[in-house]
Amino acid sequence: MIFHTFVTKTSSPSKLPECGQPFAMASNPVSQKERGPSSKIPSLFSLLLLPLLSVCYVQWGRFSPVQDAIKSFYTAHLQPLTASPRSATQTLAAQYAAACPDHRPKTHIFSTDPLIIYVQDYLSRNEIDYLLDLAVPYYQKSPVSKGFNLEAYDAEIRSSMSAVLPADPVVQCIEQRSVDFQGFMPRSRLEDIQVVKYAVADHFRPHFDWFSGMANPRVSTFFVYLACDGGERPAHDDGNDSEMRQCEGGATQFPHYEGFFARSWCKFIDCEDDSGAGGVAFKPIVGNALFWANLYPNGTGHPGVWHAGMPVKKGRKVGLNIFTRRDTWVPE
Repeated sequence: MIFHTFVTKTSSPSKLPECGQPFAMASNPVSQKERGPSSKIPSLFSLLLLPLLSVCYVQWGRFSPVQDAIKSFYTAHLQPLTASPRSATQTLAAQYAAACPDHRPKTHIFSTDPLIIYVQDYLSRNEIDYLLDLAVPYYQKSPVSKGFNLEAYDAEIRSSMSAVLPADPVVQCIEQRSVDFQGFMPRSRLEDIQVVKYAVADHFRPHFDWFSGMANPRVSTFFVYLACDGGERPAHDDGNDSEMRQCEGGATQFPHYEGFFARSWCKFIDCEDDSGAGGVAFKPIVGNALFWANLYPNGTGHPGVWHAGMPVKKGRKVGLNIFTRRDTWVPE
């Protein structure tokens, strides 16, 4: 700043064209008549002083306390302004590429026949945000399976949008978590995981995740809740889900369930369910998951896991489907 001020006030464009031009906009032009004959002396003085100022500036900048102050100011004030908007996403991916985090969700066995396990905090908040962002360009109309036709569409049965996710480091760590949960089976038995988005009135009527005659049946299912809010997330989300932003409806219903459960389960289950579907309805609580086994040990399908995604009445629900096959999965 010292160098800039001195040059702009004393340099003569006619004598120093190579230096005068860059500062033309900041200078206050003075005519030769106003300067008088003595104006050459400051110009000559400038030429002699410039090298000395440059050396002093460089040496001053090498002084460690000055360097530390400059670095601290940049880190605190300037770096956040120049950071890429996707830097948080890129950072998370790099961390998961180095090593999957040690993530320990809390499990509750709801039923052993059929096997239904409720899992708290299956995904972290950072993982949820990452998956929601990752899914955006991949959404397509959700298909239904009718026999061996896996690309049928029927809005009366299922209305939602689905996104099959690419297997990047974060997705792979979540996949590994899912197979480890089931006894350290190979990750090759998982289908590509899918994010499913339900808007108002969207639903999935009661169905099985298997059908008779599947050559490589789905032995188990995870359904993880990624969002239950009033719509798309705001640009500046503070992470606090207020009552105004909670979705309504969208429970995961098991109409054929006939067992009993303790009153304490009502924090996870809609104990005031008035849908008329019967059975039990699990609330869409963000970060938590349902896991269930689709088959009996002998390989036949279990009728107790007949389930539905109940209609969303307000806002949106977003979930994550993780299906495990009996053998190595090959896309049909």
